[in-house]
Amino acid sequence: MRRVLIVGDERKGKVAQLVAPVAEQLRGDGNEVEVEFRRDVSLEGRTEVDLVVVFGGDGSILGAARRMGATQLPTLGINLGRLGFLTAFSPEDALEGIRAALRGELVEEPRMMLAASVERVSGESTAPVPFLNDAVLVREPSAGMVTIHASRVDRDLAVYTGDGLVVATPSGSTAYSLAAGGPVMSPRLEAMVLTPLAPHTLTLRPLVLPVGGGLSLVVRETGGEGPCVLTVDGQIPIEVRAGDRVHITPTDVRFRQLTHGPGSFFRTLREKFGWADMPRRAPG
Repeated sequence: MRRVLIVGDERKGKVAQLVAPVAEQLRGDGNEVEVEFRRDVSLEGRTEVDLVVVFGGDGSILGAARRMGATQLPTLGINLGRLGFLTAFSPEDALEGIRAALRGELVEEPRMMLAASVERVSGESTAPVPFLNDAVLVREPSAGMVTIHASRVDRDLAVYTGDGLVVATPSGSTAYSLAAGGPVMSPRLEAMVLTPLAPHTLTLRPLVLPVGGGLSLVVRETGGEGPCVLTVDGQIPIEVRAGDRVHITPTDVRFRQLTHGPGSFFRTLREKFGWADMPRRAPG
């Protein structure tokens, strides 16, 4: 008997309607199936689960990865969102995809994760928040330019002045970082990219770095009297004030994404983004 945990977002009404018949058929196959629609329930420590199935978009996948914490489980995404870059199947193919995963016919592709925390001027620190995509340090909408000093343990990297900075994993390189002009990175890389947002100088361009021991970002100016905001995977906001230090650190865990196999990432780039595809001519 295999144990399947189906995760969805309780705010999306159609999720329950889609999940119910799939769960019933999986139970009919002899599997033990649990359904969790609450968005804030921790999924960490669920070592008895053989497969996590996420019904939702990329945001639901990111949330599930964070909620699993140090106990990452094989995860299959069913796309209910607009893009679904991290999902492998459509709702129509959900049951087929889950059964293929349980038969061991899909390929597990580990995805690098990082963690973000803030060290206050007072010396207090926030708890590290793991992320799969990115951590974005940005000014408040009504504030002026922010100034961010980026460094590593052994060297200074750059001083960014502008709207903010995106620190993205290879998985996150196709999200906000790409929209801001950053490069696409293969998910197999152990690297991160620093992509400035509306930089005040033409010499600042995206910078790809090996993960190494991580990264430190010190906010020198916030663009006004208020704070900046560090947003982790687009879901967890953390207030950052002048003098605070943001720590981006490597983690020992990897998100265990299930895919169709080698080439899935670049096939998805072409299908979702039309990436480097040959122009299509009208028949005639």
